[in-house]
Amino acid sequence: MVYYAQMTKDAQEFLDRVAGALEVPSVSPDTDFRTGPLWDSLTAFALRVHIQQRFGKTLSAAELEKCKTVADLMAAAGVES
Repeated sequence: MVYYAQMTKDAQEFLDRVAGALEVPSVSPDTDFRTGPLWDSLTAFALRVHIQQRFGKTLSAAELEKCKTVADLMAAAGVES
């Protein structure tokens, strides 16, 4: 777990959840989350469910497809960094 001094609690939690879904120690906002070996449709679904349950934002598959980095995903979810 890596902490970023100027990130909100929600943003830090978001990074931790993405890292957990990808089964990696940590991610940063610049991480291209699709390049990991565990990125697949099930991981995408798990992230979409987490975003909907925790942040109240329902991302369509098309919206998720537009996201390339964790920062893109955070913005789409409405998570302020």
